[in-house]
Amino acid sequence: MTPVPGRPEKSEEDRDGGVTVEMLYRELSGENSSVEEPQSPEHLLEAVSDALFPSERVDLDESVVKGNLEAVLLALVATQDRNTHGKGLMETLSTSFGADFSPGTVYPCLHDLEDEGCLETRELVRTKEYAVHDEDLSREHIEAAAQQHLALGAFLKRVSDNL
Repeated sequence: MTPVPGRPEKSEEDRDGGVTVEMLYRELSGENSSVEEPQSPEHLLEAVSDALFPSERVDLDESVVKGNLEAVLLALVATQDRNTHGKGLMETLSTSFGADFSPGTVYPCLHDLEDEGCLETRELVRTKEYAVHDEDLSREHIEAAAQQHLALGAFLKRVSDNL
């Protein structure tokens, strides 16, 4: 099997098209990236999905997004150049993640992130735009969520491999 540039090489036991935890970690940490990463949330999600599961489309369950809404919102604010106001973020959640949340779900989360010092607001005419205030704290939130999912994903993958 010829290695594909920019793709992690699979181990012998994983050449059946499965994904190893190591592959997932290297992809998410950027170790496999030889080209500049796309910055829009849509492109980032598509690039990660294509790299990890090239033969299938991955649609995230809305409950997974909701359970990690703080980390997802931080990631959206960090990667978007514009539309980082509540309505714009809700539109991105819908188009990129297929998650349709009410303002009563999104705005309290944004306010909590602002209170924690992760986000700051810029007052615009009739709206507020959010920006990352504390990059280290925001990174910690995002990495903690990623770590939880990697651990759970590795557990589930091992169990499914042994069934």
